[in-house]
Amino acid sequence: MSDKNFTFAVAVNNLETLQKNLYRSPEFLKDHKHQVIIKQNYLSASLAYNSAIDEAENEIVIFIHQDVYLPETWFSDINRCLSYLEERQVNWGVLGCFGSRRDADGGLGRVYTTGLGLHGTEINEPEPVETLDEIILIIRKSSGLRFDPLLPHFHLYGTDLCLSAKNKGMTNFAFQGFCIHNTNQLLSLPGEFYACYRYVKRKWAKFLPIYTSCLRISYLDKALYRKRARELFKKIAGKEGMPLLRVDDPRTVLGEKAFLQIPGSN
Repeated sequence: MSDKNFTFAVAVNNLETLQKNLYRSPEFLKDHKHQVIIKQNYLSASLAYNSAIDEAENEIVIFIHQDVYLPETWFSDINRCLSYLEERQVNWGVLGCFGSRRDADGGLGRVYTTGLGLHGTEINEPEPVETLDEIILIIRKSSGLRFDPLLPHFHLYGTDLCLSAKNKGMTNFAFQGFCIHNTNQLLSLPGEFYACYRYVKRKWAKFLPIYTSCLRISYLDKALYRKRARELFKKIAGKEGMPLLRVDDPRTVLGEKAFLQIPGSN
């Protein structure tokens, strides 16, 4: 059992996916004392998660995707990270398992994603980052951080939250919290993503360029145009391929031998 009790907030559009992934995590198979808040039928992640913050009974609130699997090591990883920051009296804003910044090509924090496999750089101690991937976002309820209710849809809300923390003088960190993101891969980003991109770019113009796990947000949108051009070329050339789908049981993704080599577990 983990050292602290947490509040987990999950925006859910498929209860079966939740049951087959997050709820298969060893901690959730125990008689745990964590609060779990399920949010369904919201128009955006921001609205769902702000509602969860209001309901949270614990200081540490963890926003997590329904298709993430947390191995046994994850809870010791987060407790070790929190102790590290508390001992140093760091005014932290948002924590996560995969972060981005200008000088960290490929991302900080080693995770597994369906289709990409193991990716990111393994880190020994929490590393300051600009933004964090939305698979897992962690805040202190007492920090006063909230999601922007005007940000539409379900994209880049983690980027916006991290920049809100930065704007308040807080530092965001990635920590080595290995997890499995058992997701359906997209061949191209949906139109909703670009609506969120434009909103974040306009709102946080003073922080441009902004480095995220998807692409760089910049004045001239070079990374965006390159990405869209590649997607269009593959579609025209008939080289899109087939999207990679999540597996039925994330516990089988790596196999027993690989699980013994989880980053940070030694």
